[in-house]
Amino acid sequence: MSEPETPTRLDPVSRFFGLKAGDLAIVAPAIVCAFSLFSAYSVAKPLRDAIGASVGSQQVAALQTGTFVAMIFASALVGLLVSRLSWKTFVLFASAVWVLGAATTAVFFALAGTETSHVVDKAFFIALSVFNLLSLSIFWATMSDILDADRAKRAFPAIGLGITIGAIAGSWFVSTFARSISYSGFIWISCGLLMIAGLALTWILRFAPARARQKRRTPGGSIAEMAEGMWTALASPYLRRLTLYLLLYSATGTLVYMLQLKIIGASVLDLSPEKAKVARAEISASIDFYANVLTALLQLFVAGRVLRWIGVSAALTITPLSTLASIFLLLWSPTVAMLIPVQVARRGFHYALDRPAREVLYTVVSPVERYKSKNFIDTFVYRFGDVVGGWSQVGLDKVLPSVGVAGVAVLCLIFAGTGVSLGRIMRRREVSAKQMQHDAT
Repeated sequence: MSEPETPTRLDPVSRFFGLKAGDLAIVAPAIVCAFSLFSAYSVAKPLRDAIGASVGSQQVAALQTGTFVAMIFASALVGLLVSRLSWKTFVLFASAVWVLGAATTAVFFALAGTETSHVVDKAFFIALSVFNLLSLSIFWATMSDILDADRAKRAFPAIGLGITIGAIAGSWFVSTFARSISYSGFIWISCGLLMIAGLALTWILRFAPARARQKRRTPGGSIAEMAEGMWTALASPYLRRLTLYLLLYSATGTLVYMLQLKIIGASVLDLSPEKAKVARAEISASIDFYANVLTALLQLFVAGRVLRWIGVSAALTITPLSTLASIFLLLWSPTVAMLIPVQVARRGFHYALDRPAREVLYTVVSPVERYKSKNFIDTFVYRFGDVVGGWSQVGLDKVLPSVGVAGVAVLCLIFAGTGVSLGRIMRRREVSAKQMQHDAT
């Protein structure tokens, strides 16, 4: 089906978001889809974190390893399906799988007894982590297919706002109703939100180009592309540093996450199992809610100005230094009262400042390098960093605290130094590109 006819006058919503005539017919359902998809995840995420807080560091590390392995298998399955189905058919199939998976999880949560709940909890922990990675990847790939570059520049900020508001709404809902709704009830709510996302995707796909009806990858495409992306990233000194930066971000972030789980778990030891389960979800949801609100405020009023003012190098040191400060503060005062502001500040500054700066790093590599390496870095390296961080925490628990703190401090300083060097190399590449353009003219 062709795109909607272009109206002669812009509606108020289009003017507010800076859209052009006809954009809203695609952007509005895309915002609905983004909001529903991410609020569904944000409703389920505190439950996953609560499960992690109920087990020891070694079990969490094992779950993160399971997530890494499951992600590889899921990527292989996605590549296999996309090589045999049109993109439109695959997206609709994936939406149906999300809804069915959420409904099945809700039923298992409702039926799980004491002996089986641990198996259900672990399966849920892994499945939700893989879902978050794949669902957003499929959504953004769909939007990139439908929108050309100029339209995407206008539409993506509005769609990104939908994701942020969805994250705020989902985490607020859990923090507010954790004591009155069961785990099964929350998953049913996620299921309903996923159905809305699927309906919105169905509408969006009405405007998909003709190539979306064709098979666009070779068999096993995801694994093949990941391997090709790995060699591309390792062949470039710049991309190698970018890979190291994300690996260190993921590993050190997991160390803070493991401390969060330990603190939350210790804070509910005097409660009954049922009340402790509720309290863990409530605390995790509160952290998510306030972090998402801070991220939104920084994105709206601060991020762009600060990034232009301090530059990319300085922006890339914010997360390493805030991570180091977070670890010191949480070791000094391992309480929920310290945990909430520390994690809110760290995550808010990361998503509003460090994350945009990291995306800017890809603007000085060739389109081929970006296409081949980015998926490998953002998926394989990111999840592998989780595994490294998880088992590092298990190792740190077995050594002297002073040795562990010194090791983490060195790691964060290497992390910060890598960020500074990336910013400098990017700047040199920008200058070189401008000089080549000047010489050409």
